[in-house]
Amino acid sequence: MQFLKLLSAIRSPKYLLFFGALHMLLLPLAFAGRGTLELPFNLFIAPELFPTFNIITFMGDGWFALVIFVLIWIIAIQKKRHITSELIHFLIVSALMGIGIYVFKQLIFPDVTRPIAHFTSLPDGWNPADFSLSFHRFRSFPSGHTASAAIYGFFLMRFVKHAYQRMLLYLAILVVGYSRVFLFQHFVADVFAGVLLGLICVWCGDWISQRIFNKNRKKIDG
Repeated sequence: MQFLKLLSAIRSPKYLLFFGALHMLLLPLAFAGRGTLELPFNLFIAPELFPTFNIITFMGDGWFALVIFVLIWIIAIQKKRHITSELIHFLIVSALMGIGIYVFKQLIFPDVTRPIAHFTSLPDGWNPADFSLSFHRFRSFPSGHTASAAIYGFFLMRFVKHAYQRMLLYLAILVVGYSRVFLFQHFVADVFAGVLLGLICVWCGDWISQRIFNKNRKKIDG
């Protein structure tokens, strides 16, 4: 319980350091080796779970930013915060994430294969055509869906005070990330990096917004 009280007391953006450290505990999973965590359990193994994870993964789509945008608007009104600065702050974070994803996927790691291309010979019965899903082959690192979910979750943490709420948001990020692994779209390392990228973008966005809306920051963090 002392842990939860401590987490509740951490103010923005210092809680990002906490979750960054917490996330690093999952680093060994990122180095488990391609296929170690992806092959034992996925949509080919448990096709009955495909509809569920296919819905979950949409929470990392770019269009879901519109949902978050509206949610921020509503929360800002309820908490009597400066609506314009909050929305621009979110747009800054989203822009940083978009730039980061473009640089990594298009410029630095364009040829990194995804599971469907990496495993050239799939086990008998594993037929991608059985699913209404586009299996991408390259630009695997990092996971864009996970990075998007990360900026949504970490940004929304600014509006909550209770530790369990922040932990639930972090777990939601991980679930969206795992959906990419289950759907055979990414490796665990891609998801791990996507969370870190999202966290860094939220941190940098907060730093930038502090300098743009310095007068409003006391109201935002109050």
